[in-house]
Amino acid sequence: MADERRGLHGAVASGDEAAVRLLLREQDVNARDEKGCTPLLLAECIKDEASYDSIVQILIENGADVNICHDTPLHSAVFYQKQHLVAALLRAGADVRRNNLLHIAAEKGCEGILGLLLADKRCTEDMINSRDASGRTPAFLAALHDHKACLKMLIARGADLSLADANEDTVMGAVFENMTRAVEFTREVLDSSVGLEKVNEKNRYYVDFRVLAPGKGARQMDVISSLLVAANDEEKTEVLQHPLIELYLTLKWSKVCYFFYLWIAAYVVFVLSLSVYVTLMAHNYVGIDGIMAASRWILIVSATCLLVHGILQCCLTHGNHFRKYEMWLNLACTSLSLIVAIVEDRARNGAQNIPNWVLHVSSIAILLSWTELMLLIGRLPTYGYYALMFSAVLQNVIRVLLAFLCLVVGFALSFSIQFSSCPEFADPWRALVKTTVMMMGEFEYGDLFADQSLGVERATSRVIFLMFIILTSIVLMNLMVGLAVSDIQILQTESHARKLEKQADFLGQLEKVLTSRRFKGRHVPQIVRKLLGRNYIETRYELETSTRFRRSKKLSSRLIDSLVGIAKSHRERNDCDG
Repeated sequence: MADERRGLHGAVASGDEAAVRLLLREQDVNARDEKGCTPLLLAECIKDEASYDSIVQILIENGADVNICHDTPLHSAVFYQKQHLVAALLRAGADVRRNNLLHIAAEKGCEGILGLLLADKRCTEDMINSRDASGRTPAFLAALHDHKACLKMLIARGADLSLADANEDTVMGAVFENMTRAVEFTREVLDSSVGLEKVNEKNRYYVDFRVLAPGKGARQMDVISSLLVAANDEEKTEVLQHPLIELYLTLKWSKVCYFFYLWIAAYVVFVLSLSVYVTLMAHNYVGIDGIMAASRWILIVSATCLLVHGILQCCLTHGNHFRKYEMWLNLACTSLSLIVAIVEDRARNGAQNIPNWVLHVSSIAILLSWTELMLLIGRLPTYGYYALMFSAVLQNVIRVLLAFLCLVVGFALSFSIQFSSCPEFADPWRALVKTTVMMMGEFEYGDLFADQSLGVERATSRVIFLMFIILTSIVLMNLMVGLAVSDIQILQTESHARKLEKQADFLGQLEKVLTSRRFKGRHVPQIVRKLLGRNYIETRYELETSTRFRRSKKLSSRLIDSLVGIAKSHRERNDCDG
């Protein structure tokens, strides 16, 4: 019997089609050799492609089991990129759920084979997002090897771009790190999620959010959160302003904005109580012990709540929130406020004077708290635009000052020598501060040169002073003003993108907190669970172009028009292709 098996196996391995047909009349098509291989598996040894295809087809027609071994014939066909053979094996019932076939096709960039596998009814969403030994999904491998067409096919079938491998690298990270023209590709994928349907001779516009919120899980911000981590500032500015993402963030924001307003209210209480308490403490008003005590307790409670909220948020998000400067501002001002309240109360009860360092700490805390409040206002849809415009201008001014810092320091040291008799220039630090103030136009020329003669040594100071006026007050200051207002459109674009980024960051952090296990326990009231579940939105959203719809949904005409334009362009392109 072993000789007969070797005969059929040998005929298949040698590519002898006639011998295979003859031996199949006498031998089992699924017989195994001494290594456990069937004739269908040994067909891999055939070098001639035509003979290979013909013999495999003969074996399948004669009942060869396409799933008999771990390394199935379908696996070999996918690995060696034989598309027509893959189609034949799938028609014969080959199992697509084995051997990470989607991973192989995506890694090799086989669009046709990947399309056949995805079109099979047995290919589920769990299979599309399955992981290999390294934790990588088919979409990750497609992005890693820059196979754009394959990645688009996987995304259309529900691939999750937020899934990470064993090294915590997400699919979105692989897109922006390894793919060429990643921004253009991302915008094309987002454009494909906007569509137009004809219903009763009327246009019906819709958007599909599955690319941003794949699957049925409660975490709908993971894809955008991974985008914020993977993309650089320039890429985020372009991608975040895509109408699909902007609409998605607008809808999500409308669901959970009351959490943000509650946070704003709590922070306003904290800032006001800190301001009242520190002001009364610093000026030693008489007869205000009751107000002092009330503001102190409000300050302690509000600061403690905000501090605990920040720490819990960082713990629930695995410490990622500590990387943001706003979190450090929050921790700094709340911690310093608690220190001031505790030390001042002990000094007052001990009938001691308040230490000077407490006043310095309190001034820093109150400045940081109001700055943090401004940054929080920067996330509001209406007024946040101006706060972020301020931030954009501030960044430009800081860059210019850092670029010309050597010039300012040089003038400061020169003035500290030339005007050493003046108290404002008594030491280098005072000279630097005074020089910076003089850049704003406060020269005090009469005071500086009131008692100076017209000697050579005085002429030197006048020449340096004149150079300072020309180089800093005229050139440098006008340069900063010109950069700030030269291209207001760029500043508007950047500010709009930063506002969307702030909203996305808040929504992502809030979603991680709300979907944590602590909010799913039995001790949480049902009404609280329903309130927390309001942040979920449906993945398909239909648009209307009527004014009433825009007002009721609080959507801008610009946003709706952009989405309608994308849908119409897709329809026209499909009609031309058809």
